[in-house]
This record gives sequence, structure tokens and C-alpha cells, in this order.
Amino acid sequence: MLNTALSGKSAEFAGWPRPPEALPSCSVVPPSWPLNRWIAVNPWWGVRHLPAEQASQIPGVLSKTSLLMPLAFYRNAWRGGRIKEEDLSAAIEELGSYLQVEQLFLALDKDEADVSQATPLMLSQISSAGGVPAIQTIREQVARACGLFFDQCQSQDFFRDTSHSLFESWLEQSIHDVTLDHKVGIERTRKTLKSISKNHLQAYEWAYKTLALSGSDIDQLAFRLMFELVGWASWCRGVDWREGLEGRASSMAGELLAVLLVWEAIAVEGASTDQRHKWQRAWSRFRSRALVTGSGESLDDAAWVWHRAFEYGYKRQLAESLFHSARGSESAARNSKPAAIQAVFCIDVRSELIRRHLEECSANIETIGFAGFFGMPIMHQTLAPRDSEVRLPGLLAPAYRLLDSTGSPAQDLRLRRAADSRETIRQSVRRAKYTSFSSFTLVESTGLAWAWKLLRDSLNQTEKKEPSYRPTNRRLYHRHGGDPVSDSERVNLAEKMLRGMSKTKDFPSLLVFVGHGSQSDNNPHRSSLACGACGGQNGGVNASAAAELINDPVIRAGLVGRGIRIPDFTIAVAAEHCTVTDRVTILQRDWIPNAYLDPVVQLEQRFEEAGRRTRRERATALGLNGLDDEALLDAMVKRTSSWSEIRPEWGLANNAAIIFAKRSCTRGIDLQGRVFLHDYDPALDDDGTVLEALMTAPMIVANWINLQYLGSVSAPDTFGAGNKLLHSVVGGNLGVVEGNNPDLRLGLSLQSVHDGKKWRHEPIRLHVVIDAPAERIERVLKQQADVRQLVENRWLWLFRWGDGGLEHYRNGNWKVS
Repeated sequence: MLNTALSGKSAEFAGWPRPPEALPSCSVVPPSWPLNRWIAVNPWWGVRHLPAEQASQIPGVLSKTSLLMPLAFYRNAWRGGRIKEEDLSAAIEELGSYLQVEQLFLALDKDEADVSQATPLMLSQISSAGGVPAIQTIREQVARACGLFFDQCQSQDFFRDTSHSLFESWLEQSIHDVTLDHKVGIERTRKTLKSISKNHLQAYEWAYKTLALSGSDIDQLAFRLMFELVGWASWCRGVDWREGLEGRASSMAGELLAVLLVWEAIAVEGASTDQRHKWQRAWSRFRSRALVTGSGESLDDAAWVWHRAFEYGYKRQLAESLFHSARGSESAARNSKPAAIQAVFCIDVRSELIRRHLEECSANIETIGFAGFFGMPIMHQTLAPRDSEVRLPGLLAPAYRLLDSTGSPAQDLRLRRAADSRETIRQSVRRAKYTSFSSFTLVESTGLAWAWKLLRDSLNQTEKKEPSYRPTNRRLYHRHGGDPVSDSERVNLAEKMLRGMSKTKDFPSLLVFVGHGSQSDNNPHRSSLACGACGGQNGGVNASAAAELINDPVIRAGLVGRGIRIPDFTIAVAAEHCTVTDRVTILQRDWIPNAYLDPVVQLEQRFEEAGRRTRRERATALGLNGLDDEALLDAMVKRTSSWSEIRPEWGLANNAAIIFAKRSCTRGIDLQGRVFLHDYDPALDDDGTVLEALMTAPMIVANWINLQYLGSVSAPDTFGAGNKLLHSVVGGNLGVVEGNNPDLRLGLSLQSVHDGKKWRHEPIRLHVVIDAPAERIERVLKQQADVRQLVENRWLWLFRWGDGGLEHYRNGNWKVS
């Protein structure tokens, strides 16, 4: 049963109660990242060990968490021809559905009703004198406590004692609120709280004894409570996740759960006899339904068949695209000389369009797909007085610190002092904003300045600066210890990068690392449009670091001993692709040797033409059709600086697949900007080491992106960020709230996946296509539990590139489908 699977072992064992952080709800809640480091997260990562058809709707939770769409969505897809008869037949055959075709069509016309049952809450039964349910008041009270604890920007008057826990901070705030009893409608609330231990484990044990529920019931209650504040629960889970990457212990999610369980226990203790009786009967009904359904939820078999048919529709289109050319270009490529220019792009789906058009512009240009941080596990420290920026995927911890320098210690010192002075002024303004008199003094003293800025932004007169990095001397240091990275370590880094992109021979004269980033104004989620592989930052710094590494003579000499010889005529340069305007800028252009200026200028011309074609392809989706090339570029440039633009670009919307294969397998094929493309040459990876790295890193990252978008469409009230017009930023970078809802919002805003008339993202699970021998792929599945769970539990679809078409991995076998 799903409840048992989520709960793990029975709670009735020696040593119960388990600590709150050990309850399954703390791992089921997805982690989240700060706005300035926002990355896409798989909302169902915590239940990946369970079949998707069972686990996507978390049992006992009031809000929708299923990846299924309403039946009306599939009805429209069928009537519009998006789902064809062959797709429906394939879905029925795969799922072994007992439903007849007639029953499936009848289901489409039925009214849907939510028959799921949420875990009973005493907090839902009790109301204040004003009739407000206690759970609503508690949500606001706990959310405010979380904001004050985590907010280091706007709560300047609350000097946070870092020795305190979240639980202790909440408890101190609660017992000093003299109106608490009245607000929640529970007598003696403050008196009870004053008697509770400040240690969250001891307080949780008191709550467990007071509730007098079994361990499995506590698990269900914990699911319900954590999803009542899923945004703050997700933030706490993210804190724990990031601390764990650094090898430090953290229990924020457990402390938040302890807070919520204590509140439910207070409600039970303060309830009347009739209220307790009603609560107990509700629990009896909940347990009875769980025994009948096996999960406390209603699984709609017909909806799953239609959803699978919808996915088969895309698989059919993908297979037709990939095998239309029958890999003819690959044999031709093997007999031709290496291109004079090779451009390494991030695997991001937005790169697929410009890569295709760039190759159309010149037969002498090849593109390569690689993770956009280019294998540089770094955090970047500029000369400015701000924290280092983490520039690698959120699943990893940085190993090195990249420090900027002008090459002159004296000049570095002058720049740091000037930056310190500017930051001091900014901090003074911030402090003034948050004082009790700021509404009078600050407005009067700076009002005209802000009025001018508002007018300038409204007229799109804001001057966009070039990327924040400048040509500087940079050096890698160990993040821990601070020692410079040795030459042998840097050789290791370069070798790993080159082997990861299957680039160990046939080097061009010009090797270009193209990072990508986005530009937008007044957009709290702007980092979600930047490079996720770079931790929500623009990829130019990583591209520059990779190019500098490859150009280093010491590194090249070391690579020769590793079987990789980079010719003397090869030079590496860095560039950055703006995904709003599709303009590509060569970075550190002044450092390029004179002998290479002509090919660089020619490359810039090809970039400009490819950008023009890409903008033309994107125009319809952005509502900009009918403009000539110059007007279209001007309109897209304005989108980068318009503070009122709610859709600067579509980001990774409609992503659907990732392909690990040589570029010759996909070159010239229009994949509609829906596919992550990562180069992989199976002939250079006999032991499968590279494939294992690809399936445990880029594939999982693509799965997180894919299911983040899917969750924002299928369960927007739970896993989506809502209407961005109603967003307010919390704590500078903690997240956003929508309107009066006190909870942080997860995922993507409605405007990122819906154009006002229809969904811009098709809710389908990721299709993974690998060009590798079957046994090599299966070896990775056997050795990597996370990868195996995602595949076998159908959180993604795994295919290999067979001679007869795409071979689908199902139930341990490969089948052409």
C-alpha cells in the first residue's frame, strides 16, 4: 500500500517516537533554493522510490499533488488530433488496462469529483471568535515566524541569535503574543506553550504523547501539516539539503514539523469533548478508506491511460524526427575533415534552436552539447564586497573558488575600497528603508530620484549594461583551505571536461565555449531563466574559466600524458548567448591574438545570422509575428529592460526529451526547441564511465527541470508560483508570496507556462534517448539506485538508439516501439 511505502517501517518499534526529521514527510517535501540561485526541482523527488502512478498524489494531503491533468485536457487533445488512435492503443497495451475503449471515452465526458480524503485536523474544527478556522491563523502565525527567522534583509530590528533553532525562535515569538489565545480560539494556548521545552525533540515527544495516535497515523498527519505550508517546508528542506552538501547537519524541516505537530496537539488538548469525539470519528473514517483504497486516495485508471496516450503522441513525433534522416549525416561526417570552428553550447533546450541555425549558416561550423557550467565546480568571487556566487548545479557542492584579479595587488585594493564605499551607501539606504520612520524621511529625501527612475523604466530608457564580469586575471583556489589548485589538479579538471563532452581529438582552430543567460528587469524569478547548470547564474564566467584552462600551455602539456593532444593552432574563446534576444557576445575579445581576428569576426557574423533566424522562429510564440528583422530585434531588446514585461521569454517551457548522442545523429533535425542535447560518443567510452556520469548528473538535472514544469502545470496551486502580478518578495531572496497567502510559492509562475489562452508547456515526462549498447546502459541502472528508481518507477522514459528505431526499456527488456 502507498501509505505503508511512504511511511517506511511500522511505527510500532522500539525507540519510537522517531525524531520529526526522520518522518517520511520531511523527505517527501521537495527542497527549494533562494531566488538568486533558483533552480528547477523535481516536486516528486522524495517519492521516486515508488511508482509514479501511485505516488504522485501524496496521501492525506488536502492540496492536489498529482501529475495528471483534468480529463477535459485529454478530451481536447483527442479532439484536436494531438492524441491519435495508435497512441491510445499503445497506452492500453503498455498499461495492461482492463478498461475497454468505450469506457475510456465515456470517462472523458464524466464530471470529475475529488474523492480523495485529507488527514483529519483538529485545527480545522476549531475557530476563533471571529469564525476564522484555527488552521488559517496557524498558517499565518508559523509563516510569519519563519520569515522573521530566515529573513536577514528586512527584519533588521530582530537581531537573530544564530544559536537558536527555528523551533525556539517560533516558541519565543509565540509566548510573547498576548493575543494568541483569542486569535486561534484555543484557551490556555500561551500557558501551554510556556510549559513546553525549547528543545524541538522534547516538544515533539510531548506532542506525540498528547495526540495519542499510532506511528502510521502520525506519518499521515505530518504529510497534511507539511503541505499546509509546503512553501516554507520546502525552504526548510532546501536549507537541510544545502547544509548536507557541505557535510553539516541540519534539521530545519524537522523543527518546522515539530512546530506544526505541537500546534495540533495544543488544539487536541484544548478541544471540547464533542470536538475530540468528532475528530476521533474522522480518523476512523480516514483509516477505513485507506484500508479500502490502499492509499487513502482515488486512482483514476482512465486518466492514466489517456495521460500515457498523450505522452505516446510526443514519442511518435520524436521518433519520426530522429529517424527521418536515418542517420545519413553521421556517415558523411565521419568521412569529412573536422570543422574549423567548434562551438560548445549548454544542453539547455533553448540552445537547440540557435545551434541548428548556426550550423545552417556554415558547413564549417560544428556545435557540441555539454552541461553549461562546463565541468567547472566553482564559486565565483569578484572584487565587489558581496558573497561568492555558486556556479554549478544545485545537486553538487563547489570544490573551488574562482577569484577575480586585475593582476595588480594595488589596483585590486583600490577597486575593493571603491566597491566597499558604494556598498556602505547602499546598506545605509537599506537600513533607512526599514526603520519605523522610513515612510516619512526616506520618501521625502529620495522621492524625486525614485520618480525619475520609475519614469525612465516606464519609457524603456534603462541602459542595459554588458555582463557584470570584466576581463580579469582569475585563479582557482581550493574552496576549503584556500590553497591554490595545483597544475595536476587543473589537468584533471580539463581532462574530465573534455572526456565528458567526447572531445579528445579532431580539435578545430577555434574552440568556442558558449555560456548562456537571460536578461530581464523587475523579475524576482529571473535566475530561473539563466543557466540552471550554473546555479541560476549566467554562464559567461564558466565559459571563460573553461577557455582559460584549455589555453594554458601547462594544461596542454599535462593532457598529452593523458592521451589528449590539443594542437598548437587551436585557441579557445568564450562567449555568452542571451536567450531573450538570441544575440551571442564574444567575451574578452581584446585578448584574442591578431592571427585569429578574421575567423572570430566571421564567427560573429554567423552568430548574428543564426540569431536573426532564431528570433524569427521564436516570434510566433512571443506574439511578435509580422515585424521585420530590425523591429523584431528591437522588440526583444526592450523585453530585457521593460519592468512591466511578465513574459520576457518562455524559458524551458515545453521541454520533453534529452538525447545523449553524437551531434551527427541530430544535426539538421528540427527538434522544435524541446530537447536537451548532450554529445556522447559511445566509441570513446568502452568502460561506460562517461555514460554513468551523464546518467547521474545531466539526466537527473533534466528530470528535475522536466517535472518542475510538469508540476507547475498539473498541480499549479501546490507546485506552481501562481500569478506573478500578485507576487511580493520575502527576505530579499527567500522567495515570493502571492497576495495575502502567507506561504512561499514554489515552482514557476502561471505566466511562465500559460499564455492567457492555453498551456505553453505540454505535461509529459522526460524522454531519455541514449546512443549506447544496451548492456552499458543496464550496468548504470544496476549500479545507480537513483537512476534505476527514476526509470523503473516511470518518472521518466528510457530509450536507446537502435538500428530499427527507438528501443524502449520496459520491465527489464528493450522493445522497439
